[in-house]
Amino acid sequence: MKTALAMGLAALAGPLAAHPHRSVDQQVHIALGPERAEVSVRIVPSASDGDVTREVLDLDQNGQIDDAEAEVFRNMVINALEVVWNGAQVTPENAQIRLAPLDTLTKGLGQIELTAEVPVVGPMHTVEVEMLYDGLGADWFIQPFFFDVAFIGAMPHIQRTEDQSRIMITAPD
Repeated sequence: MKTALAMGLAALAGPLAAHPHRSVDQQVHIALGPERAEVSVRIVPSASDGDVTREVLDLDQNGQIDDAEAEVFRNMVINALEVVWNGAQVTPENAQIRLAPLDTLTKGLGQIELTAEVPVVGPMHTVEVEMLYDGLGADWFIQPFFFDVAFIGAMPHIQRTEDQSRIMITAPD
């Protein structure tokens, strides 16, 4: 179930963390099948915005991100992710977070990764995904991936908004 998502994320892991980022890099990956979906949110903070990163993540300003602070951030980001499956709003479940140490993140060298399952409402006809979280930056790129046996024949149609923070995926007829 997680093979397609894991392969996509693994391919990006090295390049994203290899050098300090001058601007925040924020991506949502959604792995889709006709009857299942998983989401991964990847954030690589900017070195030039280290103070903002520290303020957003280290709520008690003690120089570390504890479990409670990580949970607050995870919930804030996941709650800002809107997923509509066949016209019905769905809320990602079983969200997990992994993040680099605060010092690494504030230098633009580490990443934050959130994963969650997306409950589905019947076989996929349309899926809309939009990210509204802007605490570390407003720019997002949303990329769908498809499980190996997700669609036989024609691939789904992908429609993006100009700012790329929202996509609509339509299954082939």
